[in-house]
Amino acid sequence: MPDAAPIPAKKREILKLAFDRFYDGGFHATGIDTVMAESGISKRTLYKYFASKEDLIEAVLDYYGEGIADAYFAPATATDGDPRQQILACFDSRRMQLEADRRGCLGIKASQEYAGKHEGIAARGERLGLHVEQRFIGMCGRLGVADPESLGKQIAILFQGALLMSQVCRNPVPFASAKAAVETLLQSAKR
Repeated sequence: MPDAAPIPAKKREILKLAFDRFYDGGFHATGIDTVMAESGISKRTLYKYFASKEDLIEAVLDYYGEGIADAYFAPATATDGDPRQQILACFDSRRMQLEADRRGCLGIKASQEYAGKHEGIAARGERLGLHVEQRFIGMCGRLGVADPESLGKQIAILFQGALLMSQVCRNPVPFASAKAAVETLLQSAKR
């Protein structure tokens, strides 16, 4: 996700409220009144920062994307410069595994709810999944393998599948299976 200017405190507060409300209730089912309920923030203040509910949803998806990218790839940046170890570390992230039993991927939810209805929102949801894929492709490129794009896409599918299954099963066990598959892929990748 691209670096952005700092978010004003009130706008960030609105984003946090909307994030939780939309995540729990869905985008279509959650109205602006529900988002603002018990917040003490007026609709006038909300509309000062966001022209419409759709603008708010797009901003929430951007906010989510920044946080999720940090959570998913922090283990990779915490390890030494070996891309193989960085890739595998993404499957070991305890924080991510603990979060995996939460509410699913907000980006996928947005893509599903807004497909054919609002291209800006649907595209932001899709972009979150593609961001994960691009990060893995980048790491595979540093490995020096013959086809980093294909390998990165395969790893991204395993990662996102493990994340989804962890959420469905409400435990991190799928990450261990996905990591084993990634190790096999990495061993067989041609340099």
